[in-house]
Amino acid sequence: MHGHSGPQVDGDGNPAGVLGSVQPSPGPGPVPSPARPPAKPPEDEPDADGYESDDCTALGTLDFSLLYDQENNALHCTISKAKGLKPMDHNGLADPYVKLHLLPGASKANKLRTKTLRNTLNPTWNETLTYYGITDEDMIRKTLRISVCDEDKFRHNEFIGETRVPLKKLKANHTKTFSICLEKQLPVDKTEDKSLEERGRILISLKYSSQKQGLLVGIVRCAHLAAMDANGYSDPYVKT
Repeated sequence: MHGHSGPQVDGDGNPAGVLGSVQPSPGPGPVPSPARPPAKPPEDEPDADGYESDDCTALGTLDFSLLYDQENNALHCTISKAKGLKPMDHNGLADPYVKLHLLPGASKANKLRTKTLRNTLNPTWNETLTYYGITDEDMIRKTLRISVCDEDKFRHNEFIGETRVPLKKLKANHTKTFSICLEKQLPVDKTEDKSLEERGRILISLKYSSQKQGLLVGIVRCAHLAAMDANGYSDPYVKT
């Protein structure tokens, strides 16, 4: 097998490679390069979620990006644009806006919204909404609900479609871009609906006064209260 009887040829008269060797057989003339596997198509960016077909676009599509600023405890939500929204008004158009809601949580500070754009099914907002006071723990257990709605001056605002993003999908200080198909309203998880998250801690003292025939309640301090304002803080008081 390893003799020097000249180059081997196949049935078509072309030089044949030697089994077990990556070098072509010696011989006169140009030597064909070894075959290379076809190049793989470029992969999508790992931080882009996309839609693959038109089957899920009946409600429209939404482009947005999320950035968790770990140093400043802030979650920046940039709402870019929507396309092909479902018509909601009698003129075949809509007055869309985007509403954000951090789940679980029912406080007003958990809800943000963009401005409303009139008479369009392809709105471009390019608007950044920011949650402050976001912790690493929040990033592990919370979900961002993003809803597109139609504003109606004379009736209740109408829901168009939504998507939900578990914040644990985000990397700190790394912008993640999304292009998604809007979905019908998803059922709310009972744990989200009941807001079973810890709302904070309070230290109190209780003492029964036989002289006053009453219960004396002392308010000592609170800690880790849920943020109720848009700036990530609260203006708390205690009511008994």
